[in-house]
Amino acid sequence: MKRREFIVNTALAVGGTALLTGCGKKELIKKEGQVYKRKFKDLEIPLLGFGCMRLPMTKNNEIDMLELDKMVDYSMEHGANYFDTAYMYVNGQSENAMGKTLNRYKREDFILADKSPIYKMRSQEDVRATFEEQCKKCGVEYFDFYMCHNINVNTVDIYKKVKMYDEIMKLKQEGRIKYVGFSFHGTPEILRDVVQEHKWDFCQLQINYLDWDVVKAHEQYEIVQEKKIPVIVMEPLRGGGLVNLSDRAMNKLKEAYPDTTPAEFGLRWAASRQNVITVLSGMSNLQQVKENVQTFMNYKDMDENEEKTADEIAKILQSQGEINCTACKYCMEVCPKNINIPAAFALYNQYKVTNNKMMFTIYYDTLAEAEKPEQCIKCGLCSKNCPQNLKIPELLTEISEEYKKIKA
Repeated sequence: MKRREFIVNTALAVGGTALLTGCGKKELIKKEGQVYKRKFKDLEIPLLGFGCMRLPMTKNNEIDMLELDKMVDYSMEHGANYFDTAYMYVNGQSENAMGKTLNRYKREDFILADKSPIYKMRSQEDVRATFEEQCKKCGVEYFDFYMCHNINVNTVDIYKKVKMYDEIMKLKQEGRIKYVGFSFHGTPEILRDVVQEHKWDFCQLQINYLDWDVVKAHEQYEIVQEKKIPVIVMEPLRGGGLVNLSDRAMNKLKEAYPDTTPAEFGLRWAASRQNVITVLSGMSNLQQVKENVQTFMNYKDMDENEEKTADEIAKILQSQGEINCTACKYCMEVCPKNINIPAAFALYNQYKVTNNKMMFTIYYDTLAEAEKPEQCIKCGLCSKNCPQNLKIPELLTEISEEYKKIKA
């Protein structure tokens, strides 16, 4: 097997400078002409990770390999050499495409992450068989990062039944995987169980400044931070929802920081979390790559004023859309079922703005069963306590029915 050599560059390395930011706990490494990197065990991980879920497409609905090659070349040239793919990305085309474009480079020059598709598994043997299939598609003999993919309320039992963690750890012991982790789209309760049951090198969470409070991303982050599990961020721009801001939200950003783009603002917010090692961006064209590389070549952690602005924009986004909810939570103070009403409204508002059915259902599933709209008993106490005079029980029913319709 061709093995990569993990070389740690020190602060005295030629052309490189190591520095500390934030509270002195996050080591960042800067080299001329490259994005900032962060130390992770014996690797240097770029703060910008190349997410391979939204690759450029041709009119024939095939991956545009000419454009992808340009995107990968530009990323590699600027030190953004972390690539994240998965079995089902781009209707199953992503792994093959990334294998073709990355095999133009030496294996030791790029960091490749892939994921074991839990939904596909029927036995422990399937875990290894699928791993071998993924290696073949990607044209590699090992993965640097490998994950149990998308642990949630619908997959956690399968993940346990086929003993996925045990089989992946065997592959790690054989040298086929460098680091073992998981990606997550579930409730805090499921997350606690997952991190307590096994020892993980890292995890991948959906974190952005809108979801920080709306779907308890903050609570999930704190759960893994307590276990000292480093975080890779996915969906830092919420599937594009934090790029295409509403007029009110955009005005708030431009009023405070006129030279900052929404994408730059969202990416920097995610990267500024203390326990984050890299932030994935699902880029679809070369221009997006160039803009994101520029962001992380000139990276700096967010200050208190920027954090405050992010919180204000999040509140604006929560209150806009189909439902004029200000997230005051007065409704929750009187709800006998403890339904997370503001979260449900925020998810529905974003869905109506973006029309992204997949993201709506994924986020909906992150709500605990006791917090979901279908738990409403229509007592009406919430409406009586709502400053906006919203007909909350009716709205909760509408949201629940929409969810069921999409799932069906």
